[in-house]
Amino acid sequence: MSNWIVGELEVNQERAIYPALTLAQVLQSQWYSDYFTEIRDMNNGYVWYSFQDVPISSHVFSVSLLFENSVFRMTMMSISHPKYGQSWDDWTEAKELQRKQEHDALLRQELERKPDVRRSKPYPYIEYKVAYGSISSSYDPRSASSSISITYT
Repeated sequence: MSNWIVGELEVNQERAIYPALTLAQVLQSQWYSDYFTEIRDMNNGYVWYSFQDVPISSHVFSVSLLFENSVFRMTMMSISHPKYGQSWDDWTEAKELQRKQEHDALLRQELERKPDVRRSKPYPYIEYKVAYGSISSSYDPRSASSSISITYT
């Protein structure tokens, strides 16, 4: 079972994403084999590893892990569901804002408290301070996307 409070997310009963995660552990995991889609090397020390259709906490997510010079820095994730659109042809801002609301509700449930930061401008954003860093939920109109970001400090 995932424990967002301590930063441990499970995939198929496997401890998959957590603050001290190493790149070697990701590459050797079953969930890497099952859900990996691409690597994006930014050529500046930052490398993103992306996954699709990852089951976490009773939802299915698109997940990206950021490593900086092989050190785990961030998880970005977004609930994947046909009701939010499956391509630009059926995307709407209203659907994307609904996805953000679902992200917000999931974080309130998993973290069992209200966010530490809440703002509506320049875009909808909430943030929780946690022992290992922060967890935020936001909608960014520039990228036309909603996501949950987990930053490890």
